[in-house]
Amino acid sequence: MDQVLLCLKKCLFTILILSINWTVGAQTFATTVNSENEVDNSANAIDGNLSTQATIRASSGLALGAGAYDGHLELEFPSTLPSNTQSFVKIDTEDDLLPSLLGGSLGGLLADVLGTVLIGNQEFTVTISNNGAMLLQESSGSNNAFSSDQLRVVTDANNDFFLAISPSADYNRVRIDNQIGAILGLFNTRALDVFGAFSGSDPNVCGTPSYTSFDGSGLSLDLLGLGGAGVTDSHLAIDGDPNTASEIGLGVLGVAASIEQTIYFESLSQSGDNFYIQLAIDPSLLSLGLANNIQVIAQNGSNSPTFNGSLSSLLDLDLLGLLEGGQVATIPIDPTGQANRITLRLSSLLNVDIAQSINLYEVFRAPALPDLDADSQDVSICSGESVDLVATTVGGAELRWYNAQTGGTLLATVNSGDPYTTPVLTSSTTYFVASADPACPEESPRIPVEVNVVDIPTAADIDISGDESPICSSNDVVLIPSSDIDGTYTWFFDVNATSEITDGLTVGSVNYSIDPQDGSLTITGLDEAGSPYNYFVRVTESSAGCENPAGDLQSTTVEIVDSGASISIDATPEITLDILADIFQLDPTFNVSGSISGDASPGDAIILNVNGQSFNGVLDTNLDFSVDVNGIDLSLDANSTIDVFVDAGLCTLTGGIEIDIPDLIIDDLVQTFCASDNPTLLDLVVNVNDVLFFDSLDADLALDLSTPLVDGEVYFAGILDVPIEVLVRVGISVNLIDPPAPTTSETEQTFCASENATLADLQVNESSVLFYSDAEGNNLLDPSTPLVDQESYFVSNVSPEGCESTSLLEVSVLVEEGEPITVSGQSEDTCLNEEYTYTTESGKQNYTWTVTGGTVVDGGGTSDDFVSVTWNSLDNNSISVAYDDPVSCTSTDSFQLDIATIECGEVLDEEFCLRVYNEFSPNNDGFNDFFEIECIEDYSNTIEVFNRNGNTVFKAVDYRNTWDGIANVNGILNKGDHLPSGTYYYVINIPELDRNLVGWLQLAR
Repeated sequence: MDQVLLCLKKCLFTILILSINWTVGAQTFATTVNSENEVDNSANAIDGNLSTQATIRASSGLALGAGAYDGHLELEFPSTLPSNTQSFVKIDTEDDLLPSLLGGSLGGLLADVLGTVLIGNQEFTVTISNNGAMLLQESSGSNNAFSSDQLRVVTDANNDFFLAISPSADYNRVRIDNQIGAILGLFNTRALDVFGAFSGSDPNVCGTPSYTSFDGSGLSLDLLGLGGAGVTDSHLAIDGDPNTASEIGLGVLGVAASIEQTIYFESLSQSGDNFYIQLAIDPSLLSLGLANNIQVIAQNGSNSPTFNGSLSSLLDLDLLGLLEGGQVATIPIDPTGQANRITLRLSSLLNVDIAQSINLYEVFRAPALPDLDADSQDVSICSGESVDLVATTVGGAELRWYNAQTGGTLLATVNSGDPYTTPVLTSSTTYFVASADPACPEESPRIPVEVNVVDIPTAADIDISGDESPICSSNDVVLIPSSDIDGTYTWFFDVNATSEITDGLTVGSVNYSIDPQDGSLTITGLDEAGSPYNYFVRVTESSAGCENPAGDLQSTTVEIVDSGASISIDATPEITLDILADIFQLDPTFNVSGSISGDASPGDAIILNVNGQSFNGVLDTNLDFSVDVNGIDLSLDANSTIDVFVDAGLCTLTGGIEIDIPDLIIDDLVQTFCASDNPTLLDLVVNVNDVLFFDSLDADLALDLSTPLVDGEVYFAGILDVPIEVLVRVGISVNLIDPPAPTTSETEQTFCASENATLADLQVNESSVLFYSDAEGNNLLDPSTPLVDQESYFVSNVSPEGCESTSLLEVSVLVEEGEPITVSGQSEDTCLNEEYTYTTESGKQNYTWTVTGGTVVDGGGTSDDFVSVTWNSLDNNSISVAYDDPVSCTSTDSFQLDIATIECGEVLDEEFCLRVYNEFSPNNDGFNDFFEIECIEDYSNTIEVFNRNGNTVFKAVDYRNTWDGIANVNGILNKGDHLPSGTYYYVINIPELDRNLVGWLQLAR
């Protein structure tokens, strides 16, 4: 019983030791050994000290596997870690496996390069679980081992190795198995050291990264071994030394590939934090666009990136300039959410024969760059002053002010928005400010704040002109200050600057005005009685507002001489539009002449001031003058006045000549044209020569005079070469009359040839129209012009103003000849008192039958296409018919058939077997190709066929039904010609019967 209690006490003590919750600063260590086998000093793995280790042993055993064993150690955190929580396990292997596995999916290739065997020698497996439920497992001998964002091998600045764990589910256990593969052979052991597992950050770390790893894709063994691809000295990117760097490279390659390095922070970034990447790139690669192939990624563990963009999108002009100069640039990244990993990925530029690489010096985390207040930008102060410089930063960050870009002296630490007050400055100075967490050494890059110190002006810095000689009281005094200092001028009556002269000031009869542009002081009304006059001026520098101190103003003394002389000028120069055109187009010289009266003398010099230019002359004995001036300056003179100065000794006599510049006058400002006339600018009516037209009041380019006019547009007239400052352009509004095209109920109209229709018979809805033979309306036709079959005519509509429509109506015309009226029946040797039937075309209307010499016994009505007649007269017998055709035209109004009657002893009847088939179609289709007469072969005969004009087209003796519609006589048609489709007439003579058979036949091809 005592032994049992002793055992329980020992076990309880052991459990107590193994269950202590080790928390060092903000780091939480695994505190429980949940399971172990073949482990030495397992308690060292949970003691919170990363310098002590537990050792997991493995052995290949003796012969036949006797004594072989694998070891494992499973550690448990004191509480479950939420999904994506980043934790680390420090490990070391006896075989040099970890440097290869540091490259993620490149591990197998790197092992070949380094001569490491990942499969068959020492191997290890990492399993992540939650209370025994496995979530994630990786083995060193697997393909692409430790290449996911959830589980990687990483290294720190000391080249120690860790497992970086970030599962996508909650977890609380990490198990590591140590094994020996089959290649190693018997009698071998291998050890794997586990120093501890922890989550969270060391409070002493702050914004410094702790670990790094790398990975790649599209790379081969040759590229990694000989081509220079891979990541070299990866730990130098996190060693805190800004002068050392890892190299992320792809070498020289012509295939799509990428290489990347990931930097790990133990803690998550907070709101307002930025990550800063310090790197350098070969400028020649930068010019080839490599910045577009560098991707920057910020992540929280294995979660989706909170930032993912190209390096080129992060570069401003200053950063780009540094990189182009081959210098190291510090590039800020502001993720949209929390992050604890930064990845820099280089993708290959194809067809580039330069080794492609990035030098990564450091990556760190600090508050965002400070913002300068507007008043702390472009700061200028006067010498001997100090200034408050104000910047702001985010959150609880502080501002640190320095006197150098790097290193230097910390001048002050202030809160956001609090000023840093400089000492009194006598020369321009640049300060630098950075944002920082008060508890951390890391700070944002320092931004420069330039303070420009301006020297205080002295009297010697100002010159004054205009006071060199005595000035006539009748003239204005103009004092013009100048200085090398950029600034404005202020005038005073005293050297101590207590009595200021302001623009528009009037003192008694003296008026003062100050030009706001150059600060010149103009004084009128001074006289000799108060002479001399003293004035003082100071300059106020534009950037800092520094100005001459009281007592150190520049001074000037003005001496005035009275003058009572005056002159009168008689001159009226006349400028016409033609003269104005000559001035700008031919010769700018313009003569101004006139006479002077008053206190002037012959020989006095006369000066004409035109638009700031002076032109000299001399008064003759009659005090007349004639001076050539520049007419262009005269036209451009702002006040339209020639200032006249007559030099009559000390004082200059002044006067003025008014200039009258003519206006461009156009009588008709609204002009109307017919659109059909295609008017151009040349058609605009103006009463001035050399006129050009523009599309606006101030257009520089004149329109071509052949430009077509547009309805509703305004065209601006001006004289060639005369600027708008001299002659304002005049707008002419244009109206174009373009009536709509005429309309019709039928664009294809049909007429009968018998109607003899003309253009006037075309159906058009409008009453005032014109007819043309062409679509362009060039060939006008008379309305009496006969219509021609299958012709098109073009009709324009004419407006009340006489303008034709530009769109023409096209009417197509068909003129039909029509079919002739025929009567079929016996006309020769007709027997008296015998009944004969005569027929005409069927399907017509309003038949009118007229019989002379006979009696109608049947038919003959208005709807009958036949009539039966008994002939009772031997002479002047005839039958005629007329009808209306609602569908087609007829070539004649009526047809009359003359009847020759005889007294017959017997009547031929059907026993003669003669029947004419009066329709045939000779088209070689084997059907009805010949003109047939039943029983004709039984009789001797002659046959003759005529066209509708009575011309013989065929004749034969003893016809045997062989005619196929080909002419066999010369006439209208040639012998051998195919007769066209139509109606023809035959006469068949049968001597044996003493009869002529007459009728029509229809030939249809």
